[in-house]
Amino acid sequence: MTTRTINAALRRAGLDVEIQNNRDGYSYFVSTINGWMVGESVMVCYLNQQTVEEWVSDARRAIRQEATS
Repeated sequence: MTTRTINAALRRAGLDVEIQNNRDGYSYFVSTINGWMVGESVMVCYLNQQTVEEWVSDARRAIRQEATS
């Protein structure tokens, strides 16, 4: 699993975010519109610890969190 694969799935889902992976045990979503972090970090050591569908679900959750804060 790569960031490229995940970001392609996020685009196909119509989401305006991309995944950023720090390799420190967490990843986070960044807006493709303004470059700001969206929602909370996702705590996984490796990108392949989740399916593509789970990454898309996490992105949707992060977008909802951002909209309510």
